[in-house]
Amino acid sequence: MKKVFTLLLIVICSVSSYSQAYNELGDYKFESVDSYKKAEPQVLECANFLFKTSAKKEELKKANAKKFILNWMQGTPDYTFELGNEVLELTKGNPELLGLYMAAMSKLVIENSGTPLNSSELYNLSEKLLVDYCANEENEIKPSKKIKKLIKAN
Repeated sequence: MKKVFTLLLIVICSVSSYSQAYNELGDYKFESVDSYKKAEPQVLECANFLFKTSAKKEELKKANAKKFILNWMQGTPDYTFELGNEVLELTKGNPELLGLYMAAMSKLVIENSGTPLNSSELYNLSEKLLVDYCANEENEIKPSKKIKKLIKAN
């Protein structure tokens, strides 16, 4: 559990350092419970942007998109997110991979709000999105050992 919080703190710090230079979504403040529901289309747009953009491009915008998603995840009353040991093993302490994984989780819960996913389904689908992203060489991201194994298995 300690590892989860430490990894989450690393992601928050790395994302926060970029947000000062690019001030769009990164500094958005959720004003009420309703504001989280209203922000779902923006969260989905940010997640889609992250998965359509190479890891080496538009880094400031990507950092702010991740920060916006993280802020939404922390406060939304409609969904609960778990970052267990399997996520830590999948991302191996890489904040870029963890940020993408969290974007995948957010994307999936919003897209499947009519038929909620259980924790196992959410993990498996998020893992698939992340592995597919890493498998595409144009995205220029270094996968973890576990992701490399999953890419080879496919």
